[in-house]
Amino acid sequence: MSNLHVAHRVPSGSHRALPLLLLAILLQLLAGCITHKAIQEPPTVPPIEKINWADHVRELTLLSDWQLEGKIGIKQKDDGGSAYINWTQSGDSFHITLSGPLGAGTTIISGNDNGAKLESASDGSFIAESPEELLYTHTGWYIPLHNLLYWVKGLPEPRTPADTTYTARGYISSLNQGPWQLKFERYKRDLGVTLPHKVKMETQDLKVTLVIKDWNSLSGEE
Repeated sequence: MSNLHVAHRVPSGSHRALPLLLLAILLQLLAGCITHKAIQEPPTVPPIEKINWADHVRELTLLSDWQLEGKIGIKQKDDGGSAYINWTQSGDSFHITLSGPLGAGTTIISGNDNGAKLESASDGSFIAESPEELLYTHTGWYIPLHNLLYWVKGLPEPRTPADTTYTARGYISSLNQGPWQLKFERYKRDLGVTLPHKVKMETQDLKVTLVIKDWNSLSGEE
């Protein structure tokens, strides 16, 4: 008897079903990948660490001997100008040198809690009970230098009520104190503490901008 080979006939529809089955499996895999990506959590952003305000104030208060160098601009109505400023503070004693157009050459204001002296290259020397009085008498600008002693470090003057806003880190961003509105910018680490490098002050028709280039220690230590 001859060997008979029986051929099994595959239904014609199976050839079409196989690609469709593979396509369905592929779509399921893709759907699974999309779903997996969709439920992935976004990367965690670490929270901004805030300063301890009490510690910050204490550090700045202990900073009583320093020197700053920069530029000061003053504008009142149609009058104004700018000058380079070198301010040395040791305890309650100060020595402020203004050089350039604002001081009409060089103007030095120095003193302590007992009085103040103004020395002008063009007008001579004068004394008064306060630097504010001297500055107002000879320039017509009233700038509260005793308040500025605190403001320049990013602090409110402690004896006057103040309305403040803060940066995300907790440093003062703006300050309303008495008739003055202030803004503090460009905080940097200097002399072991964080200090502003730009202070804008405004009251009525007087605007004062102090840009600090360098903070220096009187002892030579940074």
